[in-house]
Amino acid sequence: MKRNLIIGSILIGGIFGLLPLIAKIAIFAGLALYLFTAYDEYDYQLRTGGHK
Repeated sequence: MKRNLIIGSILIGGIFGLLPLIAKIAIFAGLALYLFTAYDEYDYQLRTGGHK
């Protein structure tokens, strides 16, 4: 029982240690997706004759 508790605490600690990395990846991916869609919309509007 004690060994399982130690293994569980190590695994949970590893997961919590990765959370900042996961948050950075999520923010970067979201920002990249937003910038891509904004540029794509700008390019589409430019090719079709401007903003309406």
